[in-house]
Amino acid sequence: MIHTTSAFVRKDRVTHPMNAILSFVSEHYEALWHAARLLGGYDSARLVDRCLERLTEDQTVTPRARIMLLQIMELLSLEQVDDPGQPYMGYFAAIDPCDPVVEEICLLTDQMREVLCASGIEADMEEMA
Repeated sequence: MIHTTSAFVRKDRVTHPMNAILSFVSEHYEALWHAARLLGGYDSARLVDRCLERLTEDQTVTPRARIMLLQIMELLSLEQVDDPGQPYMGYFAAIDPCDPVVEEICLLTDQMREVLCASGIEADMEEMA
């Protein structure tokens, strides 16, 4: 993590390495979008759209982008799949466990976790739990 020092940025604000995160989300955009749609519907897929837009426009991981990245990670890792108050249970139940897409989503989740962990964002998620 890089601590910024600027008159325009709060001193306690922490920025995360952008290149690896933007590269990952850009390179895996379609896979992230389809996995999000399968696991959470079109609202979740739009989250991937908004996250990529935010990262591209801001060229830094803003607090809003960090929250979106964590929400995508929670969706991929099935953190809320058993919460009846969330719509994810129905989407997850519709996926055949033998479908090759399950393995692809698992690999994508592991890759995203590695990128977020290397940038310090995954640690933020563990602190929130």
